[in-house]
Amino acid sequence: MRSPLRALQSLLAVLVLVIAAITLFELPQPYPTWPTLGPVPVDPELIIPGMLALVALLETFRVGIAVGSIVIGVLSAVTLWLAATRWYTLYAPTRGGVFWGGLFTLVSGSTLAVAVLVRRAVRKRTS
Repeated sequence: MRSPLRALQSLLAVLVLVIAAITLFELPQPYPTWPTLGPVPVDPELIIPGMLALVALLETFRVGIAVGSIVIGVLSAVTLWLAATRWYTLYAPTRGGVFWGGLFTLVSGSTLAVAVLVRRAVRKRTS
């Protein structure tokens, strides 16, 4: 039986990889460079990996302790921490500078996305 949480996790993993490809290959972005929702920044390079990390962490707690879930759990925790702290950096009033937070979050999120998709493929193959 397919869990809605797993389906959402796979969708977010694919979205993270699409955003990473857009950023890496400098493709035209389908969203503004610095998108906001009112005064709140909603940068997809932070929000989507953060959402993936949150869903993957919930799935890890649901599944229980296993080698794959520990790896996914650690990657999720790191990605969620990076996304939250980088989002705060964007949201807090600062005085200019270069923002590299999206890159670090996207690298961590991409690693998590690949791990999630590989685990999904291995589970499908063995069942």
